[in-house]
Amino acid sequence: LGYALYAFPWGEEGTELAHATGPRQWQADAFREIHDHLQNPETRYQPLMLARASGHGIGKSAFISMLINWGMSTCEDCKVVVTANTDNQLRTKTWPEIIKWSNLAITKDWFTCTATAMYSNDPGHDKRWRADAIPWSEHNTEAFAGLHNERKRIIVVFDEASNIADLVWEVA
Repeated sequence: LGYALYAFPWGEEGTELAHATGPRQWQADAFREIHDHLQNPETRYQPLMLARASGHGIGKSAFISMLINWGMSTCEDCKVVVTANTDNQLRTKTWPEIIKWSNLAITKDWFTCTATAMYSNDPGHDKRWRADAIPWSEHNTEAFAGLHNERKRIIVVFDEASNIADLVWEVA
């Protein structure tokens, strides 16, 4: 939560966040859940699964975007994979929101954003320190099974996850 409050221009005139004071309550609670998981020696090296069921317009994509920006900005060589229930959802809604929040962040100059990736501008890290938008497929689960990042952070995001095949969940 501290990173989200610090890294984005909450309340600053001339920005998209001019009329907001910070993350919504449910977003703040989710950030606290992540914090508590990472601070606990019993759980910090175990996967954490967060799920939020809700309607449209409550800020799920904004939360995903802030989370990815935190992950990328606070852990060298972080790897992120983002998918959604459809390729169209991923390319026209989820990923543009991630780019928007990346451009709002104080660390915007640290990364290059494209239509399908966000990667480090640090020389030699562009292949290891990155987030990728990858459409899911039951016939191409390797994209999710092949994630290895020993002793580094891995974040896997399923946006609008209810329609994603069980096999993709299993290998991720």
